[in-house]
Amino acid sequence: MDLPESDATGLLEGISKDIDRQVRQIEDEAVSYARSRKEGAEGKVKEILRAASESADAQCSAIMKNAESKASIERRKRALLVRDKVIQETLERARKIIADDMGKDDYGKVLKDWIVEAAVGLSVDSATVNASHEELPLITDALLRGAEKEVLELTGKAVHLKKIESDPLPAQ
Repeated sequence: MDLPESDATGLLEGISKDIDRQVRQIEDEAVSYARSRKEGAEGKVKEILRAASESADAQCSAIMKNAESKASIERRKRALLVRDKVIQETLERARKIIADDMGKDDYGKVLKDWIVEAAVGLSVDSATVNASHEELPLITDALLRGAEKEVLELTGKAVHLKKIESDPLPAQ
């Protein structure tokens, strides 16, 4: 079965056009698929970058908060150390002043005033007075009776004071 030449040419042209159309369709589909894959990949890249940025921001924030917290704790420590040093220096100066005052004539009045202040603060019926080994001899019965009288005048409440006879305090 032979076809006339014109029919064969027409058939070949039809097949050729059909093949060209299929090639263009495949090319269009390939371009569309590639564009879709590229857009999907770009979207994933953007999402990964956004997530990485958020993670980095969160880590930076956590690091900054941690550093600020540590700095605050360090400032507080230093302030407490300075305060403790000032307190120790003040106590040392006070001890020296009191030790220097112990030899003065009016030191008995200072002791009596301290005893009165303690008795008023304690607000008890009786109390035992203790002091350092150096000060115990200065606390006499007359000093204690004077302190009792002053407490009575200040508070209207009688108090009985007695001196400890042993186990003195280690310091003033």
